[in-house]
Amino acid sequence: MRLLGVFAHPDDETVCAGGTLAKYAKEGAEIHVVSLTKGGAGQIRDARVATRATLTAVREKELQAAGQELGLVETRCLDYPDGGLSQIDGQTLLQLATGLLDEIRPDVVITFGPDGFSGHPDHVAVGAAVTAACYAWRSEAPVRLFHCHLPRSRMMLRDRLAAWVIDLTDRFHGTNDFVRALSVFSHETTMLGFAADFVDVQWFPAGSYLVEQGEAATTMHFLLSGAVEIRCEDEDGRVRVVDRSGPGEFIGEQGIASGQPSNAHVVALDDVTSLTFLPAGTSAVDRPGEPARSTHNRTLASGDQVDALVSTCIDVSAFVGHRLRATAAHRSQYPIDPEMFPEHIVQEMFGVEYFIQVLPERALSTSLLED
Repeated sequence: MRLLGVFAHPDDETVCAGGTLAKYAKEGAEIHVVSLTKGGAGQIRDARVATRATLTAVREKELQAAGQELGLVETRCLDYPDGGLSQIDGQTLLQLATGLLDEIRPDVVITFGPDGFSGHPDHVAVGAAVTAACYAWRSEAPVRLFHCHLPRSRMMLRDRLAAWVIDLTDRFHGTNDFVRALSVFSHETTMLGFAADFVDVQWFPAGSYLVEQGEAATTMHFLLSGAVEIRCEDEDGRVRVVDRSGPGEFIGEQGIASGQPSNAHVVALDDVTSLTFLPAGTSAVDRPGEPARSTHNRTLASGDQVDALVSTCIDVSAFVGHRLRATAAHRSQYPIDPEMFPEHIVQEMFGVEYFIQVLPERALSTSLLED
């Protein structure tokens, strides 16, 4: 089988379908991935890796490295403007997509749907062009076309992290690299819907409370800078200091893991910055930059929601490691260590990938009782 993935930026292939690409590559499929841009407008999340002047060359090499992790036979970066694909004449993109189909002659094509997976205008433009090309090309050769689908998970990352930290024998203290990686990982997974938390960076001036004893344990903090003091207050109002914590440590995990109210005050000794995991209530509302969520969803047994049009669910649990290593290969965007996260958390997040089959079209039924 020959499979073609057409995307807008280096890293789209991994975020949208990395496990599926690795799975079919392992089964012997010949897989080609084409990115229409070199990602020159992307963020630089690790200044040691790239500068604005070198970013396009770096991201092209990152795509090659990710392709090796996924087992792809070819990765290709074209040089269309990052952030400008929606401004290119649609006929130009259609001819480009048709040329790729004529050259590679795939059995299966994967690209974006009308929602662009994450709402990015570049994604929407690429998906529209590739989809139109496949409809036109099917008269020449049969092709199966799939749109990547972004699920909405109900999983709370703070709950999983709290349970993990509590289960550790020694008190957890993350390195600077872990601090950086957790910040990127948590923001991306919650923004894309792989977790239901709302993650924010909060600042607390010296002397303020991060947590008050007795309040409902709904918020967990991961300290990025500054120090805090853990204080227990007895029934007579006497307060004793029981511990101190600093950057790289979790705060509030005891209450989250046990489901009990907070058992201590947490007070900022210095000005403190924390990565804060907030309850999931805000995730039900579309955030700026996100695509509007379809009201035509169905709820899975896990509680996750997928578009009612989803036709294909791929079990990629055996290939989550490939996906994480490919993600880490895109270091300018994801400066993470793929081994740093507990396996049960990443399996729950990334063990399944969803797609909407567009071609071949299903015939209209002529009976309410027809299978």
